[in-house]
Amino acid sequence: MQQRWTHIFLWILSLVALGYLVYRLIIFDDYALLAVSLGRAAATEWMALVVALLLLPMQLVVESRKWQLMLRGLVDVRLTDSLIQVLTGHVAALVTPYRLGEYPGRLLQMGYSWQQWRAAVGGWRQWLSDWRKWLRVLLLHLLRYGVWMVQFGALLLFCGVKMSMADMTLAIATYYLIITMMPSLPVADVPIKGGWAAVTFAAYTDNIPAVLLTVTMVWLINTIVPTLAGVCIPLIRQQTQSCK
Repeated sequence: MQQRWTHIFLWILSLVALGYLVYRLIIFDDYALLAVSLGRAAATEWMALVVALLLLPMQLVVESRKWQLMLRGLVDVRLTDSLIQVLTGHVAALVTPYRLGEYPGRLLQMGYSWQQWRAAVGGWRQWLSDWRKWLRVLLLHLLRYGVWMVQFGALLLFCGVKMSMADMTLAIATYYLIITMMPSLPVADVPIKGGWAAVTFAAYTDNIPAVLLTVTMVWLINTIVPTLAGVCIPLIRQQTQSCK
């Protein structure tokens, strides 16, 4: 019964997220600027876009491995299941303030009963004391941060932002620190991040419209694509169950 209600909740969450995605894509008013960037892009800039797109699967795999390690000592999760839970977390994060639903969404996707979780958390002392595991989690977090920086830099190049490597690295790191510390809401996620990007990059470039386009493209790649994949999970599972 509990798993049934969990599946119903995930369905509702997926539908809400899908509706929100459609709404954001409808009100998006930079399609003309995006078309101009695509039309003017040279071969090297297209290569930068390809690199940015290819880094998304890498980010997801790194995050899935990190989540798998975080659960070790409580429950054993396969990497593929961890990836599904991470994608479901994207769906829950998109429709909750400050992305508060991300980790509860991951846990709900596991389908564990309260009795199973009660038994799992019984070994929480050993789970917390495994410093080697948490060191690996930290290293994976730093790796994902590095991948994100490279991706952001590649999209800056694609959008035509001309900066030195040192300035770009410093600006991206500062921007990441700010958006990590500042609260955000799903409804205003892109405008808020765009505003902070304008403030951060103004000291390094006058091409602020291209910076704002970069922020939008990062949102499209790192939020829209994983969320759409997460929305499809209930559909795929229902189709799989119907074929059995």
